[in-house]
Formats: sequence, C-alpha cells, structure tokens
Amino acid sequence: MAGLSRRFLRAALLVAVAGWTLGKASHAVPTAIPEGPTHLLDETDLADIEKKAIRAIDRVAESTVLVTFRGRAGSSASGVIIDSKGLVLTAGHVGDQPGRRGVITLPDGREFRGRTLGQIFEGDVDLGLIQIQNLADDELLPAVELAPKNGIQDGDWVLTLGYAAAISEMRQSQPAARIGRIVAVDGGEIAVDSPFDAGDSGGPIIDLDGRLVGIVSRCGHESWQNIGTGVDAIHEFLPRLESQDLGDLDTDLEDWNGNTGRRSARATKRDPRFLATLDPLTSPTKQGIVELRNDDRLVTFGTVVGENRVIAKASLFARQSRNAMAVFTSPATGRTVAKAAKPLAIDAELDLVLLEVPGVSMPASLKKIRVDPVESGTLLIVTDDDGDAAAFGIVARDVDSLTNENAIEDRPFIGIAYEATRRPSGLRITKVVPSSSAARAGLAVNDVLLTIDGRPVQDRRGLSAEIGNAAIGDRRTLALDRDGDRLDIELELGIRPGGSTRGLPGNTSTGVSRVSGGFGDVFLIDADVPAHAIGSPVVDLKGDLVGWTVARRSRTSLVVVPWSRVLESLDRLEPDEDDASRRLCAYRVLVTEGNDGSIGLEADDAFPVGDEIRREKLGPEGGTTWGFWTDADDALAWTIRVDQPGRFQVTLEQACPRRDSGTPIRLTIGDHELDGRVESTEGSSDFAEFSLGEIEIDKIGEMTAVLKPLASPRNSVMNFARLRLDRLPAPPTLRTAPLEIQKEPGSSRDSDLQPRGQP
Repeated sequence: MAGLSRRFLRAALLVAVAGWTLGKASHAVPTAIPEGPTHLLDETDLADIEKKAIRAIDRVAESTVLVTFRGRAGSSASGVIIDSKGLVLTAGHVGDQPGRRGVITLPDGREFRGRTLGQIFEGDVDLGLIQIQNLADDELLPAVELAPKNGIQDGDWVLTLGYAAAISEMRQSQPAARIGRIVAVDGGEIAVDSPFDAGDSGGPIIDLDGRLVGIVSRCGHESWQNIGTGVDAIHEFLPRLESQDLGDLDTDLEDWNGNTGRRSARATKRDPRFLATLDPLTSPTKQGIVELRNDDRLVTFGTVVGENRVIAKASLFARQSRNAMAVFTSPATGRTVAKAAKPLAIDAELDLVLLEVPGVSMPASLKKIRVDPVESGTLLIVTDDDGDAAAFGIVARDVDSLTNENAIEDRPFIGIAYEATRRPSGLRITKVVPSSSAARAGLAVNDVLLTIDGRPVQDRRGLSAEIGNAAIGDRRTLALDRDGDRLDIELELGIRPGGSTRGLPGNTSTGVSRVSGGFGDVFLIDADVPAHAIGSPVVDLKGDLVGWTVARRSRTSLVVVPWSRVLESLDRLEPDEDDASRRLCAYRVLVTEGNDGSIGLEADDAFPVGDEIRREKLGPEGGTTWGFWTDADDALAWTIRVDQPGRFQVTLEQACPRRDSGTPIRLTIGDHELDGRVESTEGSSDFAEFSLGEIEIDKIGEMTAVLKPLASPRNSVMNFARLRLDRLPAPPTLRTAPLEIQKEPGSSRDSDLQPRGQP
C-alpha cells in the first residue's frame, strides 16, 4: 500500500465519522494541482456553470442522506442513494464494519432503519454500503447515476453535497452544496478543492451533469485540501461491497494507491489567474470599500453605505476601535486618505457597527441590487479591498438561518455556576468564571442571585429567559443576598471568555470569526476568505449587489447577510456615540484573576498586532491558536485587571517543530518584562507547556499584557495556545525581637542598638 495514504487514512484526519467526534488533523494532507491547462473562463462560461450547478444540486440533493449511528459511540455522516430500492453508498470509515445498525434520514425528514453491508477502508479506497431495511415494497427512492469509468480528469468542475456539522444548525433540512475542481486523479483517490468538513464523510462528489464521480473521505487544514474515493474505484469495488465478500484486499488494492502531494494553485478554484477573470464583475465596488486600520495593521474591511457612513463587523472592529482609521481613495481627489472612524450605532444581531467616516460616498455600483431569487448553487463573488475578486463560491442551501438559540458561543455571557436555594429563594453562586461579566462586576461565590431587573430568578429556565434575547453590551441590574445583606449590582453583558468557549465542530485549523452565529436568515457560501478580511460586498455574476460578508464560520462556509437585511438595519439604527463606544468595549475580554490565583491569557481573548499572525483552530481539543508569526513586529495583546500586586510564575502552552524553535520572545506587563525562548515540540500541532520564568506585577488596575518575538524567525514563531500566570506565595516577613536599649554605666549616651537574640 502507499504509505502516505495509509498514514492519512489512519491518523484521525477524517471528515468526522461523527459530525461531532473529531480526530486531530495534520498539516500535511496531500493534494495535487496539475501543471496542465488552466481552463480560464469568461463570464458566459461561468454563467453556464452556475445553471448546470443549480440543476445538478436540485437533482442530487434529494438522494443525499444523513447517516446516524446512535448509542454511546454515536456518530453522524453523509451518504448517497445509488439504487432506488434503498442502497446507500458512503465512506468505509463511516460504517466501519458489516452488520451495524443505524438510521438513514432523507432530506424530507423521513427516517429509515439501515444496516451496513461491505466496508473498505484501506489504502486509497474508502467505501461502504448501507441497505435501508424498512422501505415499503412499492416505494422507489431517488437515486444518483454513477459516472462512467475514466470519465473525469484534472480541471473538471465538481460539486460536493453533505451534512457538514459546521455549516449551520439546520441538520434536518437539505444537504449543503459546495463547488470546486478536480485537482488530481491518482490511484483510487481524487483530490478536489470543493471543501469538506466534519459530517461530510460519505457524501457524494458529483459532476455538473449530476453524476456521481466520488465519495468524500477526508480533508486537511487548508480548504483546498480534500480527498475522495474516485469513480473508477467505485466501479471496481462496488460489486464486492454488495456481496460482502471482500476477500483478501491487500493484493487488489495495490493498483489503487497514489501520492497526491503537489501544491500548485494552477487549474484550481483558487487560481489567481482565474480569479482575475472575475475582476470586471467586482471592480465597480472599489470605491465602496475601506480598510479599517490601527496604525499599519489591517483590522477589517468596511463597506460604504452612504455619505460619510461605513459598516463593519462590530466584534472584530471592537478589538482595535480606540485608534481605528479608515483608509480609502477619496472620490474627490483620487488620492489615498486616512480618516478617523467614529462608531455611531451597533446592530448586535447582525454584529454590525455603523461608523462615521468623513469623505466617503456610496458609488452607484453599490445601489444596483439583485432582484432574482438566490437559490442553492447560485455563484457569488467576494470582493477585496482593491475591488478585485478575493474568492467565490456557491450558496449552500436555498434557505439557511443561524438562529440566536443555536449561537451559544456568541450569546451574552454572565459567567456563573449556581445551585437552587430556598432561603432566601434564588440561585446560590458556586463559581465565578474568570474574565467574565460576573467577574468584572464583582459577583462572588456564595452570593445568592435574587432578581434580574426586579424579576425573581429561581432556576436555569428563569435565568435563560432573562438573558436569552439580550445583546452584548446590554445592562442588567442584579439583586444579590451577600451574607444577609442585599446588594444591587449593575452588570454589563459581555462576550464569552476564551477559557470557556467550545467552538464550532470542525476538522481543521481554519480560523473562524469570534462571533459567527445568531444572524438570522443568511446565505452560506464556500468562499475561502480569512476571518480578518470580511466586511466587504458580495456580488453575483451580473455584478449586482447580493449581500455583505459578516463572518467566517468554518472551513466550508462564509456567512453573507442579504443586502435587504442590511438596509433594514440601517433604517432602524439611531446614532448614539456614547452607547456605541460602550457596547464595543463589551466585545473585549478583560482578563481577571481566578479564585486559584491564576491569570489565563487565552488565545481567543487576545488581539493581534502585525500583518502576518493568523487566528486558527489548531489547539488542544480544537481550541483557538495564533500562528504564522513571521515578523518581529507581530504580537499578541490582552487587557488584564490585577487587584493585588504580586509575583507570578509564567507558563506558556505552544507548539513548534524543532526546525522553527528558538525564537527569543518577551512578555511585557505594565513596566515589567520577562524574556524567554520558544521551545520545540514534536510538531506544529503537538502542544506542550514550558516555563518562561517569574514576573513581578507591582501595580493594580487595568493594564496591557503583550507577547512578542524579539527577532524575525526563520519560518514561524510558534502556534500559541495560552499563557498562564500563577500567583506565587508572598515571601515570609522577617520578624525581629523587640529592641532593648543598653546604656554604659554612668553614661547617658545610648549604646549601639542590637536586637535581642541576634548576633
């Protein structure tokens, strides 16, 4: 067998057997990009591809099913019906072995019992069959057509369908579609750049005629790194899966091994020359985009919505809003200018901040709005700050909604654990989460929460009802019983601190936005845009305005708010500079000390300084990390609050392969510095803790903590997960005996003073 493919198949680099049960991904998932023709297209060709994609998705979506195995080791994945009598093709690692019983859910919501037949998960072949068992004798299910052997080649356009867990919460509805191209056909594998993620395993890869050309197997860190089992291997092994007589596969699989290890961008969805052909569609938006910067660092993009008015992502802008400047081309002079960006109002549901930027005006191109319906398969183009095409993708489903109820990570967070109590009635606080709203407001363990805004709170349901529809930055008055005394405390609801976030399910290190849900009705597209490069317009193939990018949700989905909803928001907003500035502060995490004396500087709570450092999802258990530090000007900063001076032991949790280790780093808190170096670990995703030493903090109140390299590294500083500061015990006070004054006989002059009992 091919050792490379075997390693990746067995190294937990799977697109989730269960959409929620994930292994740790590796950096090196192979993908091949051929050096052949680039297949550059003009607008007419792309419009034809869009029409074919919409038709193919309509045809195959009804055959794409959700596969679930329940119980203690429960999991969910995808599959596709290949026979009208209920034969489902999926990935071999999904079923794992013959004879397992599961549930097959159709897109219309109907559930059927299923039983696994033959399963192959060896070498480059990852295929399995499931038979639906309780189908009525006279019922025929919609089945997908299998493409012929040798019917695909590098550069062909393909679509992927499946129930990716991180695309949205509508798992009971239609499967999500993505578009890409075949970048390699090698052995039993095909490499494609239509992105997969957890829950997609076993889903169909189809051509633009709606024929099955592959089955989803696994993915890598980058959105273009995706591997499936190709149609030739399906033709070869399908008869043996149906018969369940797999025999000795080792010899048979020798001819199905490949090595898809090249990385060129040619003839792919991300080919820069291909994207350049889309620039005429997006260039009219150039005058409608501004860069929001703090010094030389790009914070995010903004979109012009009127005279002197710009919108941006509130939670992203908040990290650097104190000194933010808008950089844009003046419509009056044609020169690049920089103007202060003043926050006026916030729409918390859309995570939108309205800014005043003197000198901007909305170009006519941003007034031309799409009127045609937007359905699954519609091709949309995302613009960059120059008005060029940054990326493109297709709409995943006809209808998608990211509801507030499902946006647990993005909802306002108080930060307490509690238990019910009867006297006095209310909730007794058993834990206060460091760096939370509760910690900032001074809530303490054993306080009893009596009321919120005058309304009694007695259980979890009551507490959820009081904050369930609240927005970040809203204020609530809490009545507490503290040792028999009644206290009224005003609490400002803030964002969840990084130490208590769980994040979206996913299988890779793709960086996602700090707020990525709760927006209501949206379009989800598979455009590959980094989390900091959002806030720009999205247009269709006619150049008509469709929406506004508000979040990178996963490696498979970018969130686009329909432009009609943006206009509705602007009609509702009433400028209030003081309230907008205050609410922006609520999006920042103020790091506080825990009950155990530790201060946790989590990756998710930092804001980056510099252009290269990148937020990822590569940490232990899928936690947020910062990586790609390649410049001495890069840094991470936190705002911390210290209530008592002291000395702290500093521990760094990071990953860095030996070849990149050794970069000198410095932690600065207030006026004090601590120098250290980046230590080596087994690899870039193997995290370990290292002591940096001790640091003194001799001031109290709010201050800034900064972690930065002291030299430019050879490749990358490290992948950073967290810093922990543990308060050290105060040194014992030197106790002295009372002084006894001795005088020389006959003299009134005092002798030298000596403490009794000391030499």
